[in-house]
Amino acid sequence: MLKSIIFLAAFLPSLFGSEPVIPMAPDCACSAVANAQRTGQGSGSVSFSWFSSSEATQYKLWYVRQADGYTSSPVFTTASSYTFSGLAAGTYSFYFVKQCGGEESNIIGIDDITLD
Repeated sequence: MLKSIIFLAAFLPSLFGSEPVIPMAPDCACSAVANAQRTGQGSGSVSFSWFSSSEATQYKLWYVRQADGYTSSPVFTTASSYTFSGLAAGTYSFYFVKQCGGEESNIIGIDDITLD
């Protein structure tokens, strides 16, 4: 009897063509950082800017050093530009997220910036 119940529970939905219901995450109302671009580069530093947004409460920025995978602590700013300084020679990826109240946008990345 138990085998019959398990069989019906497992295969009954497929007999009627129904698929399991998977809840979808709601779309984020916080759009991604727009037009992030490198605006300067010096010895151990890289500057970026992006379009300011009235919906942003702040921006979260960080980098990953590609040689060893080191990930910096995030920097939080309300400005629409930032300069990372004190960076060792190497190749880096930089990431930008817009925060809108309690939500975060998708991540925007700028890869393969090499510092001497």
